Amino acid sequence: MVMPTELGTGEWTMIWGAGVMLVALFVLWRVSRYDLVGAAWDSAWHVARGKRSTESPTALEEKYRDIAGQASVTGKARRAAGTVIGHFIAKVLSVVATVALLIGLALIGLGWYWL
Repeated sequence: MVMPTELGTGEWTMIWGAGVMLVALFVLWRVSRYDLVGAAWDSAWHVARGKRSTESPTALEEKYRDIAGQASVTGKARRAAGTVIGHFIAKVLSVVATVALLIGLALIGLGWYWL
């Protein structure tokens, strides 16, 4: 059996689909740190397992300490607003990345069909 030396349309479609999925997974991984809902779930899981201590604060406690650590009221308000804005941007990017995952999966399926 002779292997083809050039990639066809189906193979390239599958490669592009995998690339889109990898980029989407990277985006999901990076924006997860700004998502307050994820931080709340992580904190609840941390407390439920009994892993909370002063040396090991939960994700929400870390965000609160970051805001409370600001010297002025203006600094605290600015940090809180930045946290909330980051949360909403993370939500939008999470939806975009999820759609990109589905598109990548569709490209892989289409490439498989074209083989």
